[in-house]
Parts: sequence; C-alpha cells; structure tokens
Amino acid sequence: MDIMNNVRVSLEQNLELSQGVRANIYELSLIFNEKFPDISLEKYCKKLETLRIIRLSKFIKPGIVSMYDCKKNIIYLNSSEIEKGYDMKHVLMFELINVISSNDMYTGFNIDDRYKVLNIGYTEILANLLVGNDSDVSLYSQEAATVNMMSILIGIDTFYQAYFTNNFELLAAKMVEMGA
Repeated sequence: MDIMNNVRVSLEQNLELSQGVRANIYELSLIFNEKFPDISLEKYCKKLETLRIIRLSKFIKPGIVSMYDCKKNIIYLNSSEIEKGYDMKHVLMFELINVISSNDMYTGFNIDDRYKVLNIGYTEILANLLVGNDSDVSLYSQEAATVNMMSILIGIDTFYQAYFTNNFELLAAKMVEMGA
C-alpha cells in the first residue's frame, strides 16, 4: 500500500481532528513526502491515528506559539501568540516535522534538551524549505541562523542524518571532530 494512502487512512481514523485539519495535515504530509521520499513515514502514520491538537493557555506557556509533546502525542497551539500574525501553514508544518522525527522520547536529536537550539533551528529550516513563511513574523530565525553557521563546520548532511535517525551522538561526534 502506498505510504500516502496509509497517511490518509490514519488520519481518517482520528476522530479527534476536524475534517479540515485532517485535510491540511494530509496536504503538508504530501509536501514532506515529495521532498523527502527516503524518510519512512510508518511511525508517523501510527502517530496520526491518535494525534491531538489542543489550544494552549497563554498563561501556561507565554511566548510559545506551538509545541509538540511526543510523549503525549499532542500539538499545542497558543492562540494568543498565533494572533500576532504567524503563518499557520508554516507553524503546522514545523510541528508535523517534529511528529515525523519523534521517537516517542524526543524529536530529532534533542535528547534531554542538550541540542534544543540546534534541533529547533533545523526544524525551522526544514519547515521553511517545505512551505516557506508567508508572514513577516518568523518562528525561530535565530535558531535557524545558528544551524546555518554550524552546518558550515559539520555539514548540513550531518544534521539531516542525525535528525531523522534520532542520533544525537552522530551530531556530537561530528562537532568534536570539527572542533565546533
């Protein structure tokens, strides 16, 4: 069965999400799969069956636009922050990339928040690559700039491989090797 058909079936099974949200997630998943066909979406499909999107109180996480809790499989959106003009297509793609890169303990290579800034920056770069940002307000431009600078030293391929294999050790070893 085609992976995008699996994505569609998984989304149809998730009655927590509205039909419109499921359609948006499918569209963004299609964009991701077209750009990165070598990334397996099997675990992602399983997560889509139970993924929830919850509005976050502006008092609980002030300043946070969105976040993905991989242990609970919930995307939180802070509507008071979103009203500041963020591109919601970009925000949702950013969080779906987190879902795709999650191993149920952490996303990408962000184990114990040791590489949090780099993880956020690389996720931002991927979201920009996939859907751009049609807003004057950016999510994580400083973090993306940090990754761009680091990629000069250790290579963007190292980020890609470490991110999608949840291999923070690969990233750390390459940084040590290059004296970063």
